[in-house]
Amino acid sequence: MSEGYKYDLGLAADLHGTFALQLGAKLEDVSLADLDTRFGQFSLFHEPAFQLQFPTPVSPLQAGVMMNFVHWTMPQLGPTIVEFAAQGAVNYLDGQGWQLAPALNGESRLAKMRWLSFTVGVQMNLTYDENSRSVVVEPAGTAAIVLHCVLDRGCVCRPRR
Repeated sequence: MSEGYKYDLGLAADLHGTFALQLGAKLEDVSLADLDTRFGQFSLFHEPAFQLQFPTPVSPLQAGVMMNFVHWTMPQLGPTIVEFAAQGAVNYLDGQGWQLAPALNGESRLAKMRWLSFTVGVQMNLTYDENSRSVVVEPAGTAAIVLHCVLDRGCVCRPRR
């Protein structure tokens, strides 16, 4: 029996105090290079992903592709797993166009509950404004609670093991 399709479902909040539901899918354990050290595991060009953020009254529908340029998983600290990533994304925002979004993110989860994580991040959104023919730079910060799920027959979100 196959394991099913893995995906992430998150509830994210930004610096403006708004919330959005996000759906993401990534190619797990795919990277250009991995290095195991006593300081943890480092991966280059790690886990390319697709993300969809559903529209809210204050934010448009967003879709994009993302890549972890450098990903660091620290050695397990007691019951906690901590990861950091320098990421880059190309997003399309409904009504606003294309956006580049480099970011630094951190993620924490309990080793026995790998299906649930808490993430925080800062990013710099670069959006091209066609009217003024210029690039609009907007800093952003986010915090999210993420469920790492498996889509199986008869089960929409079964926790990942």
